[in-house]
Amino acid sequence: MPTPKLTTRSSRPQRWMQLLRSLLLGLLLTLSWNLSPAMAQISNPFSPGGNSIVPPAGVERIGLLETTTVALDGTPLFDIASPAVFNRNESGAEVPVEVRARQIETNLNQVVNRTLAVIYDDETVDSSSLDINIETISGQPVLFAVGAGLAEPRVLLTITDTDAQYNGVSQIDLAERWQAVLRDSLRQSVDSRLPEARQRQIRRTLWILLASLVLTLGLTGIWRVLGWRKRNLEQKQTAQDNLPIPPGADVPEQQLLQVFSYQLTLAQRLQVVAFLRWLMFWGIAFVWITGIASGLYIFPQTRSYAFGLFSIPVLLLLTWFFAGLLNRLANLGIERIAQAWNKNELGDLDDIQRKTMRISTITGALKGLKTTVIYALATLLVLQTLRVAPASLLAFGAVAALALSFAAQSLVKDLVNGFLILLEDQYAIGDLVSTGTTTGIVENLNLRITQIRGEDGRLVTLPNSLIAQVENLSRSWSRANILIDVAYGTNVDEALWVVHETAHALASDPEWRYAILNPVEMLGVEGMTHAGLTILLWIRTRPLKQFLVAREFRRRLRIAFDQAGIAIGVPQQAFSGLDNLDNGEDIRGHNNSAAHANAKSGAVEPR
Repeated sequence: MPTPKLTTRSSRPQRWMQLLRSLLLGLLLTLSWNLSPAMAQISNPFSPGGNSIVPPAGVERIGLLETTTVALDGTPLFDIASPAVFNRNESGAEVPVEVRARQIETNLNQVVNRTLAVIYDDETVDSSSLDINIETISGQPVLFAVGAGLAEPRVLLTITDTDAQYNGVSQIDLAERWQAVLRDSLRQSVDSRLPEARQRQIRRTLWILLASLVLTLGLTGIWRVLGWRKRNLEQKQTAQDNLPIPPGADVPEQQLLQVFSYQLTLAQRLQVVAFLRWLMFWGIAFVWITGIASGLYIFPQTRSYAFGLFSIPVLLLLTWFFAGLLNRLANLGIERIAQAWNKNELGDLDDIQRKTMRISTITGALKGLKTTVIYALATLLVLQTLRVAPASLLAFGAVAALALSFAAQSLVKDLVNGFLILLEDQYAIGDLVSTGTTTGIVENLNLRITQIRGEDGRLVTLPNSLIAQVENLSRSWSRANILIDVAYGTNVDEALWVVHETAHALASDPEWRYAILNPVEMLGVEGMTHAGLTILLWIRTRPLKQFLVAREFRRRLRIAFDQAGIAIGVPQQAFSGLDNLDNGEDIRGHNNSAAHANAKSGAVEPR
């Protein structure tokens, strides 16, 4: 049996828990103090227009003004302004700026459609006859669309004092500026809907689709080549892991260090290839997203969809891409740091192997924590960009965090205990540990759980908060604890000498020399019982080699005992008080004559 390293945690996690709880409570109080005005005005943070604090999407509030953009065929023209409306459910006589902008866009589309109808009916009319006039009505400039076969002037918009104040010019100057913008935009919109323009748009769309197809084929070819490279590296890694090295082989330390370094190099190359394949996949996705968006942008009827339908999906995809890119680059950075840490370690081979196990465990935990933080921040960024996470929602989050600080104490305790396990290097992935009623190899360890594979193959998952005491059976070195029973009449010194010589012969064998550190750490008579004498032998081995060494030693000791004529101890039982058999007493269970003879002579009968 190996000598376990016993680790007990009692009051230290409680102190960490109290400190963490105090810091969390202070942070929540600070958030509550800063967000109290928002909490007082919460209505519905997920409603696009019912929140009195944040304006709807596309509207920007500047003091007491609200601005938005007027667009035609998906192309922004200019910004208009209106007095701020703080409650859109009860706006009264005030017109929200986004409602005014949609009305102006409707007027522009009606002019374009009417002009196209006239051009189709009368080939002598073209878009150059469409013009914009300025008239002053009630002291405010009004823009009208005239010409191009229109039966009467069409009102487009009125220049208000708020528009002039926002743009920093007079109403007349702003009207003249917007007159030129609307004239050019309306003519261009009409021309882009004519048959000749439609043919050019179709040709450009076909070229875009062809380019997208060619790029996709190229990126797919690279992706397949990288896949072949990835499979090749995986086969090399599997072959290296399954390298047939005998369990106790005397392998030079320098050779083993080269093996470890080669395995790390293979792992890094695999990560680089996987990262490049991931980039190729996203390259194909961006090629088609860009191609479809460009195709929709070419046609004026679908240009608004290119912005509207693809803005949110592209935002989500870009966020997902950059979060994944940052996550994978962080993985590469962690691997580089781990490799540098491993190369700079000095000491014997056992220390290096132990350090490799610890590095693997810590890097795994760091990768999990880093992934959670990156994607959580990316999610918050998307919610903030989409205006789904205003200050009121953050205030809700502060209240929820306060509730979770009391409801999820076990989770916090798991994280604290997991951090202490990693910090103190109590055990790592690959260690043989025993905690409570569970004994096995540690297969996974992070800040929250520890997973142990038992000897019967069961995978036991334990929250770190439940691990109050752990026995590490493979830390630094292990021990084979061997008990041998020999017959009571055996020559003790001769039996000890045979055990001693067998242990040293095993340690001298080139096949087992590497696995044994001390062949006879302790040797002596452990006990005397009715079965005979019990001899105790301790053999110190390298970590996790104690079981193999013990099995091989028992096999060799059996042969050595046979050659020396030493018998294995057999439990015995003595019968007495049977001298009255001549007086006719009946002894049950001893009806044969041989048994009666042995009983009367006081002989010892094996059990």
